[in-house]
Amino acid sequence: MGNRYRNEQKYLMNKADVAILKMRLDAMMEKDPHVRDGTSYLIRSVYFDDPYNSCLHEKEDGVNFRRKWRIRIYNCSDKVIHLECKEKLGNMTHKDSITISRADVEAAIAGNIEPDKNREPLWNDFALQVMTKGFRPATIVQYERIPYIWRPSNVRITIDRCLSSSEMFDRFFDEDLPIRPIMARDLDLLEVKFDTLLPDHLRQVMILENMRYTSFSKYELCRRMPMRAF
Repeated sequence: MGNRYRNEQKYLMNKADVAILKMRLDAMMEKDPHVRDGTSYLIRSVYFDDPYNSCLHEKEDGVNFRRKWRIRIYNCSDKVIHLECKEKLGNMTHKDSITISRADVEAAIAGNIEPDKNREPLWNDFALQVMTKGFRPATIVQYERIPYIWRPSNVRITIDRCLSSSEMFDRFFDEDLPIRPIMARDLDLLEVKFDTLLPDHLRQVMILENMRYTSFSKYELCRRMPMRAF
């Protein structure tokens, strides 16, 4: 496995514990430099699946090795767009990512892309999924992220809140995209990612009485609560 995969742990937390944790992390870790106003940024991703919903069912069936394809933007902007393939191997994760254009996004959503010898291998892999397996947009996942980083040990701790979904793929870049709340308002999601060992001083600050370990996927949750008419 080498250093390709990273550990990933997820916890559900109530707002009171999140407030305590934020104070602790603010004192010990630095924020990701891409945050708005020094606090958070908005993540919006469109996930792709085949007509059989294979990605969704693999998660539900507990398949040990899984791949998910998504296109991700930040703060509704088209200045930085990433095509990402996220692999899961048990509780370990790995993500490959390339930068693509808005035109690429629109073509992918329409299912009108194909491999190109002048493009990156990741793009061509994705194009093959679209062409041969019929991958199409399955859901839009949106949430606000408060990200912390600990550079010495390559640790990333994020607090995700206001998880919402949409199926209005033609409005992917719209700031006023109609969305549907998914998670209970009194809960946030804590994610902890690290290479081999989580430093003890960070492990200690995250010990809170009401933290609940969870294995749910944002993608799975949003697929199971699809949007209705607005």
